[in-house]
Amino acid sequence: MHTDDYTPEIQHAARLLREGKLVAFPTETVYGLGADATNPAAIRRVFHVKGRPSSNPLIVHVPSFTELLRYIDFSRSKDPALLHNRLKALEHFWPGPLSVVAPRVREICADSCAGGDTVALRIPRHDMALQLLALSQTPIAAPSANPSMYISPTTAQHVRDNLGDLVDYVLDGGACDVGLESTVVSLLDEIPTILRPGAITASMLETALGCKVKDFAPRDDADISPLLSPGMLEKHYSPNTPVILRDKLDNATPLPTRVGVIRFSDTTEPLNTEAIKILSRSGDLSEIAANLFAALRDLDQMNLDMIIVDTCEPVGLGAAIMDRLLRASKR
Repeated sequence: MHTDDYTPEIQHAARLLREGKLVAFPTETVYGLGADATNPAAIRRVFHVKGRPSSNPLIVHVPSFTELLRYIDFSRSKDPALLHNRLKALEHFWPGPLSVVAPRVREICADSCAGGDTVALRIPRHDMALQLLALSQTPIAAPSANPSMYISPTTAQHVRDNLGDLVDYVLDGGACDVGLESTVVSLLDEIPTILRPGAITASMLETALGCKVKDFAPRDDADISPLLSPGMLEKHYSPNTPVILRDKLDNATPLPTRVGVIRFSDTTEPLNTEAIKILSRSGDLSEIAANLFAALRDLDQMNLDMIIVDTCEPVGLGAAIMDRLLRASKR
């Protein structure tokens, strides 16, 4: 596409990124806080704006599979041929909510990778994001566009509410379809390892790769060594209001005065509470995932004493939903 084929908003955002500025943009998962992944000063500003620990790396977004391969240093892989074959086996998931961890080329600045030698890469499934990446002509490192540890944003207004003028520009692409951050899988070792669950499930990865994948293990917040991937800390995605999972609720304990409830369907037993959010009339996991963060944000603005949230089986997409809720409820 010629530059004139892009909207003025995309052109402006791409120009800002090339100048080292920060641009929030939509993806199918959540809104990202984007910066040129080859510009150390821009990347350091991302960490500063979010209040994010430098040991927590960013995901680098690229517009195509060819570009994804370009930013992997196969010469530093334990088995370059196996790594290439596995990437080819995963290619059909892109564009989509899957990030892979592999050795990085030096062009990707170390600051975006927590100082490590690996990088998490993905191709987002959102037309506006793909156009921005193509026109910017640079890989874009982008964590979620919110203060560190808080609930990820799924609308442009969420970004404005949290970060305001700290972001140079916000591209508004509507509400995110998936609503949970991408699955992250490490391809550094012989056995692939899921570092963060998401919409691309373990069974989907095993089918594509033709091998077992290892499960992730939550990271102790006291550990300050560099992480391989975002989303590995024990406490994350948390509102300011305490979150209690419904299956952990002690029926013998009286509830505080102002309680909000997030129900996964309209068939779960209602509670006598201040506010109720129903994520899906039928209990559809895709709808629950897409609506979860917005519901948490809405209730967090109501000066409640507690938010009680339904739970589901941690299988398939349910594993990603419960991962976010367990981290959100960590006290």
